[in-house]
Amino acid sequence: MVNNKILAAYEKEHPEFPKYILEELERELGAKVKDSEVSLVLEKVVEEYGRSLISPYEAIGVITAQSVGERSTQMTLNTFHFAGVAEQSVEGLPRLIEILDAKKNLSNPTMRLYMASEKNLSDEKVKIFANKIKETKLVEFATNVEIDMEEKIVKIDFDLKNLKRYDLDLESFVPLLDKKIRKSGSVDGKSLLVKGTATASMKDLIGIKELAMNTIVYGIKGVSDVSIIKEGEDYVILTQGISLKNVQNLDFIDKERVYCNDVHEMADFYGVEVARQTIIREIMEVVKSQGLSINERHVLLIADAMTYTGSVRGMTRYGIVAEKLNVLTRASFETPLKHLSKGSVINEHNILNSITENVMTNQMVYVGTGIPKVAVKARDK
Repeated sequence: MVNNKILAAYEKEHPEFPKYILEELERELGAKVKDSEVSLVLEKVVEEYGRSLISPYEAIGVITAQSVGERSTQMTLNTFHFAGVAEQSVEGLPRLIEILDAKKNLSNPTMRLYMASEKNLSDEKVKIFANKIKETKLVEFATNVEIDMEEKIVKIDFDLKNLKRYDLDLESFVPLLDKKIRKSGSVDGKSLLVKGTATASMKDLIGIKELAMNTIVYGIKGVSDVSIIKEGEDYVILTQGISLKNVQNLDFIDKERVYCNDVHEMADFYGVEVARQTIIREIMEVVKSQGLSINERHVLLIADAMTYTGSVRGMTRYGIVAEKLNVLTRASFETPLKHLSKGSVINEHNILNSITENVMTNQMVYVGTGIPKVAVKARDK
């Protein structure tokens, strides 16, 4: 709600003007700004808003495609962007394709995790937090492995001081191993013993050893690596791998600022509106990292087209194009013979009401000056 009297009066006189712009303007100006200054700023904002409006019947889809397509031809095919200690992410055209196609298996899935507001955070303490996130396998704690063929036992030795740094003990590994390899494990001093069957061969025991060493005993499954950077006063943990569900259980993470670059993961966990914002942010970051620029309105249109149905759909023949109503529109994208033959078999009716179909059939396009009809009134004799 707008409280400033100048802005409130303008809102009352112009109910069609977007309310969110006036609310944001009030927040930015603050309470100590003079009325004359508010009026001056409001005049400039209204003027800028008027220039931003697009003409009726403008072909915004075509303009957006040209805008993004032209910039993408200037992108590098594959680069790595570094910012901070060990932050690394695939940029350029491959990443843009990942976003627009709404791919589920990303080449570089990452999360950004901010520390919850806690005083006296030190580098060492944040490292301990980061270790609680990183997927850690048994092999990273083991110092030696032996196979006893006579007793049919795999013996794994540990450095107990190293375990203490992670606040772990050998007893906590036993149920994890039992679940992973379905064998009985036990502790003997500094060693972990995993017993095979009475008839186990050397190959069987080697298999038990490999399964045991690759058992995840600490951290979050799927998070293969972590790095720490500092943004102002905030510590940020960057991860290789995503697990939003498990991150929510960590009390040292700020739950309101958890972010990942997987659009589907964000949609499943936070909803389609957050997924839409993720698409916008990721596209703009890729473009900026290449030293290019795209009008944000074009990116907003793309994000809207990908999410307006309530789910995330890629700009592919199985996503947005698959839902096109007309045969010629679907055929113009990919696999035209498939769509045309299927449309012919089922006697599909095609109304020529889109740009694509009218261009294909050499008809007047229903955008811009193609919309109005001009008629000449004959003079009476």
